[in-house]
This record gives sequence, structure tokens and C-alpha cells, in this order.
Amino acid sequence: MSSIHFPFEILYNILGRLPVKEIIRFRCVCKAWRVLVVDPNFISTHLNLQTDDSDRCLLQYKAGRHGGGKDFFVAFNARNFAEHLNLEVPFSCETNYFKMVGSVNGLLCLSLSFTLFGRTLYLWNPSIWKLKILSGSCFRRQIEKWQTDFAVGFGFHHRTNDYKIVRIMYFTEIGELYVEREPPRVEIFSLARNSWRKVGTNSGSYARDKCSTVVVNGCVHWFAYRTKDASGKFILAFDFDSEEFGEITLPKYHHNGDSQFHGHRPEAFVAVLRESLALIASFYKNRLICYNIWVMREYGMAESWTKQYSIVPKERIFRCLGIVNNRDLMLNAGGEKGVISYDLDKQEYNKPLVFDEDLDELVTFHESLVLYEEGFRLTPRKDLFVEGGIHLGKRKRSVFELLQQKWL
Repeated sequence: MSSIHFPFEILYNILGRLPVKEIIRFRCVCKAWRVLVVDPNFISTHLNLQTDDSDRCLLQYKAGRHGGGKDFFVAFNARNFAEHLNLEVPFSCETNYFKMVGSVNGLLCLSLSFTLFGRTLYLWNPSIWKLKILSGSCFRRQIEKWQTDFAVGFGFHHRTNDYKIVRIMYFTEIGELYVEREPPRVEIFSLARNSWRKVGTNSGSYARDKCSTVVVNGCVHWFAYRTKDASGKFILAFDFDSEEFGEITLPKYHHNGDSQFHGHRPEAFVAVLRESLALIASFYKNRLICYNIWVMREYGMAESWTKQYSIVPKERIFRCLGIVNNRDLMLNAGGEKGVISYDLDKQEYNKPLVFDEDLDELVTFHESLVLYEEGFRLTPRKDLFVEGGIHLGKRKRSVFELLQQKWL
């Protein structure tokens, strides 16, 4: 069947609503369809037409130490949290342990873990078996005179239809935090340009969060401290459009009577709730960790911070895992309780979920065609989300291993 009988608008509307697996199959129909599927405009259209949340899932990262030496993701239905299947990570890294930077439009951004975090980044789209390794830098490798820490931000810039990663390099004395020994260096990677580029820095601050995909109003955000005053806290923002840093004043989120309890201090971290910047702040009540959720109703206006929710659990909570589905606050209760979710709309707890009690990472994922024309094409052994995963061919594996070792 030739596409000449179908206007492109109709093809966009039909093909753009199909699952990724089916679209890949339809590339074989004719040359015109093959060209259409890889067109950047079609890839964007496909993303925009995926309005049905039934295909969206949550991925729980499980490091190799829990899965017989292999890293994999467990997929859960985002609506009912029912367990799907397993997806094995088809590549490895020198630390043998990945840290999840974030998930955006079907792209998973992974990093080396521990002391090597941020040096090498991996963009992986498991839906189409494509992998891109970001092992370069605008800066030469820092001699280990000081400890080098990284903060990474990952997001999608709607105006330019581009995926960007901003990486901040901090130089501190070994064992010391927030003590700036040299101005931080900042670089940004653009997938559209396929390169790193130096940008201006924001000296005098230290992003506490290693990674962030909290993107609101075109900016990615971290919870940050002043380098000369660890008690001076604020939200550090980086604008993907202007490529400049900014600061957002925090609300007065401290709860009356906040104090250290059994060695634990109240914490706070940034999040996104219904496309608004949010702050999840913990406090103690009756020896239990509770949470207040503040929402910035008008972006950039400190006076618009509003405490919208106050959650007092009936049992002990070890840590908050963030917000999914724009309504579910995910809480790790540990032990036999595992992970529970609190429905912010209904203001009630759901039944305990089937997530493993030793939860490493939890991100939202949706299949996409992003990265189709980039990086390595990994060869699938079976369908997506099945035991066994995917692997590299011999020739590609040798090139892949060389790239993993490269650091400019």
C-alpha cells in the first residue's frame, strides 16, 4: 500500500496513536512510511498524541546485587501499581552500579554511581533499543587535588524541542561540604546539537541534590545551600532557554517544634505537582515523620507559596519517594509494609504496593521514539519488558567499552 493515497495529516493522526512496537513494524510498509517514522516532527507528534495513561508505567531500578549480578528494571502499571515484567539493563559500567538521573519522554538518563557519579552519562531508550553515551566534557579531567562533585539536571525544552542536560562540577576538600575551593564549572549538553558547551556559573551555592528532573517553566531545579552558610537554603534554578542560573526563595516550611529526632533532621526536597513547582517538607509529630506539601501557585513569586497538603501517617515512614500521577505521594514504610501511596485528591492511603522493600529508584516511564536516529542500536532478543533483555553485538560491544573508558 503506497502512502500516496493518504495525506500526511491522516498518517500522522493514525500512526501517531500507535504503540512504538507497531510503528517500528510499519516502517517496512514502504519507503515513505520509513522516512515518516524517523522525522523529528512525527516523533514529537507521537509524544503529544500519547494522552492515554494506560501505557504509562513506573520503573523500579534494581541493582545487580539484588538480581543475581544483573541490573534490571521492574515495570509497574502507573494506575493500579500492578507488577508488569522485568527489563534487563543490557550494558554495564565500571562501578557496576547505576544511579538514575531521571526519565523524560521515554528517555532514561543513567550515571555511574558513588564517587564517579556524573562523569559518564547514558541516554537510553529501551522502547527502541537505542543507547547514547556522553563521556566527553568541555573541561579536562580535574587532577585529584580536590574532591569533585557533580550535580546533574535533565529535562526537555519545549520551545526548541530539545533534550538538555546541565552538569555542575564542584571542587571541595575531601570530606568537606559547601566549602568552595574553586568556582564551579558548568556545561550543558544539547541532544539537537549533539555536543557539550560551557555556560556561566553561579558561585556561592552548592546543589544538595545529585540529580534533578524537576522542570517547571523551562527551568530545572535543585535544593541548594550557600557555600559560606550551610543554613542559607534556597532553590537553585537553571533556565534551559537563557542558560542562566536563578534563585527561588523557599517558603517558611519549618513546622512548629521542628527538631532532631533519633539522629534524623527534618528534610525538604523539590518536586512537581500538576505542572507547578512544589516543596515536600518533613516534620515530626508523635515521633513519626510527617509531610507538608507546599505549591508555588505563580512561578517565581515567593509570596505565592501555599501549604496545600499536610500528611500525618498512622505508621512509621522511612522516606518519601516523590509524587507520581500528579496525585500519589509515594512513601517507603520499610519492612513488610513496603511502599504505600497517599492519594492527594482523595486524601487517603491506598493499599500497600508490591514494590520491593529495598527500593533503589522509582521513575515514571512512557514509551517513545526519541533517540531513534542517535547512538547505538542494541539488538533485541525478545520483546520489551521480558526476562533476558537485550544485548550488544560483538563489534558494537568493543566500541562501546572503549567509549566507556574515555574521559576528556
